[in-house]
Amino acid sequence: MLYWKDDIDLDYCKFCGEVKYKPTRERNSNRKKILYAILRYLPLTPRLQMLYISKATAEQMTWHANNQTEEEYMCHPFDVEAWNHFDRTYCDFAVEPCNVRLGLHGRVRTAWAVWQ
Repeated sequence: MLYWKDDIDLDYCKFCGEVKYKPTRERNSNRKKILYAILRYLPLTPRLQMLYISKATAEQMTWHANNQTEEEYMCHPFDVEAWNHFDRTYCDFAVEPCNVRLGLHGRVRTAWAVWQ
């Protein structure tokens, strides 16, 4: 749950009842409350567009389309089966070398209600 706009003053999740702040050891503490989790919004589209402004980085972003390796060791993610499977599954996306494939990293299977 995002504690934003109308919900900014809530101390509990309105869906599951989990608390918003970590408990403090001191009862009469004047210290700032600590949130369990913070969501940071970083707009992705402008950042990706910035990669293609420079000719040098634009060439690097499309390296996988222009430079095929013949080595037996993986030196770029396009060498792995997952990349090839993605290209076979989404042919329209794979045709354009400027399209960016993003990978998820981290705790993807975390519960949706309260991310810790």
